[in-house]
Amino acid sequence: MFWEEVRQLYPNQFVLVQALKSRVEDNKKYVDEVAVIRPIPDEKEATKVLVRSKGDTFVYHTSKLEIAMPIVFKPIYRGFKQ
Repeated sequence: MFWEEVRQLYPNQFVLVQALKSRVEDNKKYVDEVAVIRPIPDEKEATKVLVRSKGDTFVYHTSKLEIAMPIVFKPIYRGFKQ
């Protein structure tokens, strides 16, 4: 399902989705197609679900015109010398 369709079906609320088709441009991940798992009516519940999300499953608000998430690169620390 395209994001615009999700926005029409679930206006102004959080939804738990799984990314089906995405692309990376300029250090951002743009998600074009998603599978809706369920709407989340409560903001606190949405936060709890988001923290537990893994992989391509995440919570997003339908007020956003597109799904665009910044890609954050974390350095790997292999040890600490004093």
